[in-house]
Amino acid sequence: MNHNSAYDYGFGTKWKTCHVDYKRGYSTSVTDFHEHDFYEINLILSGNVKILLKDRYEETTQKRIVLTSPKVPHYIQCQPDMLYRRVYLVFTDAFISGFLPEWKQLSQVFGNSGRIIAVTEASAAMLLQLIEQIESEENALGQRLLICYLLLQLSHMAGTETYSLQETPAYIFDTLAYLEHHYAERINFSALAQQLFIGRTTLMTEFKAYTGRTLGEYLRSCRLKHAIEYLQQKKTLEYTAEKCGFSDSSGLIRAFRRVYDVTPHQYIMRITK
Repeated sequence: MNHNSAYDYGFGTKWKTCHVDYKRGYSTSVTDFHEHDFYEINLILSGNVKILLKDRYEETTQKRIVLTSPKVPHYIQCQPDMLYRRVYLVFTDAFISGFLPEWKQLSQVFGNSGRIIAVTEASAAMLLQLIEQIESEENALGQRLLICYLLLQLSHMAGTETYSLQETPAYIFDTLAYLEHHYAERINFSALAQQLFIGRTTLMTEFKAYTGRTLGEYLRSCRLKHAIEYLQQKKTLEYTAEKCGFSDSSGLIRAFRRVYDVTPHQYIMRITK
């Protein structure tokens, strides 16, 4: 199945070449399966975190680096039972590739389907300091040099990895992709399971185990995510409900109240303040 970008983290508006941001709380800032058009280095400092890449899966409370390159779909979900702290660095291919002839070789640290690297307390502190230096560096050349040094450090860490990761079942990844592409349709989970050549019970059980959410919860999340985009474009409740798979505007309002405890209008007012 193909995968489309679901988020751009403000790329092209808030930042154009390189950006550092932080997260501290009991939820992730991006809660769905997604991909984007830039490189991302996630330093997870704490939290009970599920990390799902196309060819690997891990659930851990240990410090980790998660690397993803452009057009590589991934899913990071934290459990609300533990404080989640992470810092991430994102940058475009054009920002580095024209500057560094060896970029193709260095970028292999991101892997074909992303990479998860375990880091020690000392390594996490060193990486955090490097990312903070990149954030505070005002000169583009200085940022590039620091990013290259950071990637060299990560290449060394990736080369010393000795533990094995659990493989992600293909049907889990395909289910995530299907829901992201067909959220606006009426989806029959039994038919979806048949399409994936597995039993409905297996799909329901394993999807919850790997993502932390039921199929219904995840589908509703996809629909609400896109509904928010339409509402920010000043579309009506009726139009938004039809485009996002809700039965009618009342169904859209009920979903907002259930998940966010406010009406769609109140939610949009809150996030645009």
